Amino acid sequence: MKRLWIPLTLLLSVSTLLLLYQWDQAEAGSGKVSKSQHLDVSMTVKKNELQFGYTYEHLKPGIYTLEIPEKATGIVCSQKESPCRITNQETPEMILEKEGKVLVDYTIRMPENEVINDWLLVVKKEDRVVQPPFSLTIQDYDEMKDPWLVPTAKKSDIQMENLRYYKFSSMDESVPLTRKGEASLWKRGNSIVTYEAGTELSDAVKQELQSFLKGTGPVLIQLDQSDTKISDNLMRVEGRDVKELQAEYIVEHLRKATTEEDPWELKIVKDVFTKKKTTMANEIAASLSEEELMLWKKRLLQAENIKDLGSHLDEALSSVFGAETSYFQNYEAPVKDNLYFVEDRYVFYHDQLVTERIVHYHGAPYLSLPDISRVLDYNLTEIEKNAVYRLEVPGKEYRFYVDQSTFIVNKESFGMGEELLIMVEDSPYIKRQDLQGLLDINLTTSPK
Repeated sequence: MKRLWIPLTLLLSVSTLLLLYQWDQAEAGSGKVSKSQHLDVSMTVKKNELQFGYTYEHLKPGIYTLEIPEKATGIVCSQKESPCRITNQETPEMILEKEGKVLVDYTIRMPENEVINDWLLVVKKEDRVVQPPFSLTIQDYDEMKDPWLVPTAKKSDIQMENLRYYKFSSMDESVPLTRKGEASLWKRGNSIVTYEAGTELSDAVKQELQSFLKGTGPVLIQLDQSDTKISDNLMRVEGRDVKELQAEYIVEHLRKATTEEDPWELKIVKDVFTKKKTTMANEIAASLSEEELMLWKKRLLQAENIKDLGSHLDEALSSVFGAETSYFQNYEAPVKDNLYFVEDRYVFYHDQLVTERIVHYHGAPYLSLPDISRVLDYNLTEIEKNAVYRLEVPGKEYRFYVDQSTFIVNKESFGMGEELLIMVEDSPYIKRQDLQGLLDINLTTSPK
């Protein structure tokens, strides 16, 4: 057995050296191919300090603005060809006299929660970002057995006697960095989900997460936290409430996309995608199918440079439903407003024009009761303003109540009709299907 152990140890040592050599050679080779199109970023972990190093292969002479992480200290730069100076540690500018390779370094203390989210240096020249795609390496001298989690593809993970060495694929933006710790792990593509150790994720939660991750880039999601908070590619989730996460994600995107400060509409949008259904949120949920709701969500996440959030929300609703609405623009608290969509179409009784628009409410078409009574020569009386209406037709009399499920026929019998009569712009509208059944008439439509 001893004879086999010595050669095996030697073979493993040689293999490790060959792997390191091949990795170094591959990296050196890729650098020769395109020095100016790539940036090398390294993070060295020693005694709870993170030393970041940036290697810019070719920077032209001039003055560069450096946007450094909030907690960064001791920022320095160096250049072999000539001096490199940084003028101010708080709002630093880097001055280069000659073109060439530039090294920039700074230090960050390990956060208490061991999640590093704000760490990336951004270099600008004349307000233009000089930030090519970058690769990230991590050299950890503190926690050799506790792997680093980064929501991107990992190319190398080599553990040696007093060092664990990582190499990650090329990236275009900052991503959260953290150690695994005691948490359990679930991966989907390049995204990482951590949750309380010793527990399992249910199939329902996994399905919700998979659906959510389809609309994001690579992210780090931490479940089983005390609150829900969204920040760039890092997401904390209270318990395992993925619906709350989805709502916060949409709201955070809209908050960044609009120029308005803390608009009231954000609360309504959040309520639509959570279990908490306030009046306005209930109206939207009742008016859109699940497919339309998801399409609305997609449109909201595509939004940029919003000047008027209410107008934008209405435009997105209109495009999803296929008819116009002014729901958010017309809303006045605390009055209850109905979410309805207006479709410009001709409605005929035989060859006679009845009305030029159809109102859609909670997925059903409605027609103007005054228009119907006028064209068909019926007698319509408003008994109580915006509440009770009497419609007299040959041989019958109907008494309708706004937002009531019952109505009276000939003052003696009752009928039932769910959401039969609603108010739209201070005018009564009746559900088309019930109207045709009660009056035994056939209405046709055509586009304008």
